[in-house]
Amino acid sequence: MTIVLFTVLLSGAAGQFCAAEKKSNADILRQVCQEAVASSISEARIPDTSTIVLMIEDGEINRFFAQTLTESFRQRFPSLFTRRTASGIEISVSVGGVSVVYGQSFSDGFLSARRSERRIDVGLRMTAMRFEDGKILWAKSKGASFVDTVYVEDIPDLQVSSERIAKGVMPQRSAMEKFIEPFIIVGAAGVAVYLFFTIRS
Repeated sequence: MTIVLFTVLLSGAAGQFCAAEKKSNADILRQVCQEAVASSISEARIPDTSTIVLMIEDGEINRFFAQTLTESFRQRFPSLFTRRTASGIEISVSVGGVSVVYGQSFSDGFLSARRSERRIDVGLRMTAMRFEDGKILWAKSKGASFVDTVYVEDIPDLQVSSERIAKGVMPQRSAMEKFIEPFIIVGAAGVAVYLFFTIRS
């Protein structure tokens, strides 16, 4: 009995440790934004040696991603400016859509914690224009996604850092969980009473 209890407690502690290692929604949003930028730059085929003037549109969402956007372009283009120059390419960029969605909760067993699939999407709009003649070199929207699994009880902490721009709805229990939960509670109570009297005797 002691070994079983120790195993259950150890499994729970391990699960909580893994949950603590999960990235917050804010960290993932920035990571996904970087992926969308890299995809856009690659498809636009703008030479790395180009002089780039980066224009980030205003708004709360774009302010949230401003540092990430600047760092992403700076990694690709050494000659990067935030003010217009005599020549080069102006890139206007904005984050057009952000979403966080949690799937229906599930568990792997009787003593397992509830988990849920987490999906985070970021949509990016980018336009590249050449100064010399005003020619639009590239204009398109790109998106990137991230999917993983998180513990339901950790969701409030994971999304607190970005809830002002994207907050998912807490996952609901499945119909099966709602149906069998009362039986589980009654069964667990019965086992506890049985063990109590058995140990005393």
